[in-house]
Amino acid sequence: MARLTAAPSAWQPLPDAMAAALGRTIAAFGHLEDMLKRAVFALERDGLPGEITERDFAAWLRRMEHVETDSLGNLIERLDQTLRRANHMDAALDAELGEIKTWRNVLCHAAWHPTPAGWVPAFSGSRGEVVDSALSAADLTALCDRTLAAAQRVGRVIEAALVADWKGSD
Repeated sequence: MARLTAAPSAWQPLPDAMAAALGRTIAAFGHLEDMLKRAVFALERDGLPGEITERDFAAWLRRMEHVETDSLGNLIERLDQTLRRANHMDAALDAELGEIKTWRNVLCHAAWHPTPAGWVPAFSGSRGEVVDSALSAADLTALCDRTLAAAQRVGRVIEAALVADWKGSD
């Protein structure tokens, strides 16, 4: 059930510093999604046999088309499953991505309200999670930095897959 605790009010524009930090953070989420897609693609491609049939290749391409349109949560799950199959689990990365996903849902779906404590991203999630504490531009910048660091870690997964592929082609 939605938490509607205050009377309806007019939209309040975020201060410029908050709006800029929020925009950069949301852009970082988009970058992370792109890196996850690339990682899944690289890892799945690396798992293809050298002698692949046309039918198997077509099926793989269809799976990759689904990756292209997946949401952040599905991409995180795909990466985790793909890394598990390759016996390269990374529990710390998976946990970090899960926390970032939660913040992505909050920041992309919240209604922002000014309070005496600061700006609150009022949010009630489908799993019962509630966010109703104030965030600052510095909080958003820290989350942006955290998201970009996670994207870099995913990039290292891609590089490792490519190096393994190049070593296998010698």
